[in-house]
Amino acid sequence: MKVEINRDMRRKIIIYSCSLAIAIILFTLINHLEDVMSFIGRGLSILGPFLFGIAIAFLMNKPMEWVEKQFRTRTSLKPGKCRLLAVLTVFLLLILFVFLSFAVVIPSLLDSIRQFMHSLTDYSETLGQYLNSLADMLGLSAKQSETLISQLDLFPSISRAVQQYLPRLADMGMDLVKFLMNVLISLAAAVYILLDKEKLLMGIRKLNYSLFSTDAANYLSLYSRDVQHVFEQYIVGNLIDSFIVGVITYIGCLLMGFPYAPMFAFVVGITNVIPVFGPFLGAIPMIIILLLIKPWYALLFAVFILVLQQVDGNVLKPIILGDKLGISGFWILFSVSVGGALFGILGMFLGVPVFALIYAGIRDLAEMRLREKNIHLEEKTGN
Repeated sequence: MKVEINRDMRRKIIIYSCSLAIAIILFTLINHLEDVMSFIGRGLSILGPFLFGIAIAFLMNKPMEWVEKQFRTRTSLKPGKCRLLAVLTVFLLLILFVFLSFAVVIPSLLDSIRQFMHSLTDYSETLGQYLNSLADMLGLSAKQSETLISQLDLFPSISRAVQQYLPRLADMGMDLVKFLMNVLISLAAAVYILLDKEKLLMGIRKLNYSLFSTDAANYLSLYSRDVQHVFEQYIVGNLIDSFIVGVITYIGCLLMGFPYAPMFAFVVGITNVIPVFGPFLGAIPMIIILLLIKPWYALLFAVFILVLQQVDGNVLKPIILGDKLGISGFWILFSVSVGGALFGILGMFLGVPVFALIYAGIRDLAEMRLREKNIHLEEKTGN
């Protein structure tokens, strides 16, 4: 008996076969998750300089285009020479900016850390006094309070950690050399990418349309614009916003007479790149330090950070970032929490743009399918 396979049966066979293959692959990956993560980590370590070079090229693309436009309109140089001069100009300015930043920030930061470490003994005595006062309020005896302080072992633990890691600085020499080599490779890769970006983009476009159907290739092209949009609006803008917040924190600490202003500004600026939780991660340790110095300083700094974060969230971020990520506050909180749980601090920072890209991809795909089915759904809003 001959069985005829029509178009609908063929489609079902393909769908079921692909679903079974995906299920088998996922089951295999889950069973060998450690090996998979180790393989991915090794691959990222090898490709890291080139991925970092792509990131640098992305950051330098807009400044390079502006400088190139100036060379083309103000000089009679050929387009190729204008591009080369523009790339060299922006990278020289980048290197100069990094060098000046390190020359100004690093010495002040190290000096603040050094002063803080020298004052640990005094802060330990202050903490002991606070704990004794707390013990009196709770009705604990002197012996019980001493036992509590000894069990905390806070500052001795910090001192032991510092003494433990200082000798390892000598072992970091090779890591530093490797890091510098990777930076040089990344810069060279970024230069080549910017010099030949049109050819590279055309090659990617040809590969896209040669591998996929026209509809799928058009979708991927549109999705790549979402990727560019999210990275420009979020990552670049967030770094600029955090830099401004760090500078404002430094100036505010100087005006209010707080010690360790460079260290405070550095911590607050760095942690500010993390959405939702970042301001708290940066402010809480600084408040604890100021509480050991002067409780009045801690209260004043807490009020200052609260006001600064309100200004940043309601004024600076809307101006710099805009409201163009396309995801609600719930999904921002969700992406930060999940990203932090999976990949730590880096996951908290990149969780929002990655989720925004996934969200945009699913949204665009759903809208495309709805248009194909001629289905129109209206979004309802609450009263």
